[in-house]
Amino acid sequence: MDFSTVFGLTIGVGCVWYAMMAGDIMGLLWNLPSFVLVVGGTIASTMMTFPLDVMADVPRSLLLIFFPQKLNKPKAVIDRLCELAGIVKAKGVDSLAESTAKDDKFLRSGVKLVLSEWPEDDIRESLEKDIEFTLERHQQVQKAFAAAGGYGPVYGLLGTLIGILGVLRYLDSPKAMGAAMTVAIVTTFYGIFLANFIALPAAGKLESYSTKELLGKQLVLIGILSFKNDETPLMLRRKLERHLASKLRKEE
Repeated sequence: MDFSTVFGLTIGVGCVWYAMMAGDIMGLLWNLPSFVLVVGGTIASTMMTFPLDVMADVPRSLLLIFFPQKLNKPKAVIDRLCELAGIVKAKGVDSLAESTAKDDKFLRSGVKLVLSEWPEDDIRESLEKDIEFTLERHQQVQKAFAAAGGYGPVYGLLGTLIGILGVLRYLDSPKAMGAAMTVAIVTTFYGIFLANFIALPAAGKLESYSTKELLGKQLVLIGILSFKNDETPLMLRRKLERHLASKLRKEE
């Protein structure tokens, strides 16, 4: 579980709850028409923006911000690749098939290419395309959440306009006018809450996960090509650490 997501959401919701309790307005928070307008409208607009295959990944991706895929840290990836390089030196490249049986799919697929005696350039191109497709898939889902973060407040504003029209219609009825004003205010609240507590944080969190996953794949790519060229573990470690340092400098 990603505790930063849980803690952040808890703190944010707690702050909102405290402010509403202090103002004695908790009873006004729930309004079904406002909820349907904001949530339903945001989902509808996002579905019109992105193809169905992207939208199909949204529910699973939303769960990932709470229960992320377990990824090895860069240092662990480097250590594992150097260990495999040592195995290649000691037992030959054919030993990789058995040695990587329990490693991740990307590493195993690269090893298969090496064992199939693909040329180095073809191996690089194949694995780089895999990384590119992974990045593109991740970015599409991230963009879907970012788009929802933009649509939510707009539907909140739309609800406000509807509420104002209700106020103007029922000027001679204070009770009905109050109900219309409630819709206007609560709808705006839902739109802002959806954007700032769900959609935009999810987009940012998924981008962070994607960056870590792609860095691991890039390290594995360097390792695979090293196996192909029968490089020593020391040479490989230097390459990997240099690449990692370069990536960290770019992020800074």
